[in-house]
Amino acid sequence: MKVTIHLALLACLLIPTSVPAGPSAEVARRCMRYSYVAYPYHRPGAVRMSGDRQAYFKNCMEKMGNVPVPEQPVSAQGKS
Repeated sequence: MKVTIHLALLACLLIPTSVPAGPSAEVARRCMRYSYVAYPYHRPGAVRMSGDRQAYFKNCMEKMGNVPVPEQPVSAQGKS
């Protein structure tokens, strides 16, 4: 009886399971770069933070980095 249980457990462990691959580090870097282009850094306290950058990053990661390249906001284009 114990041998049968052990064989059944071993068979369950050896059955390959499909696990979807997560985003790569390259995708994370691209999404982080895009999120800062779309929502540039502002000194803390100078502007209220709305979480838009985090929402953009999360959306980009969910889409595995398949988002269009964002345009810089008009106010940030003149700055280097």
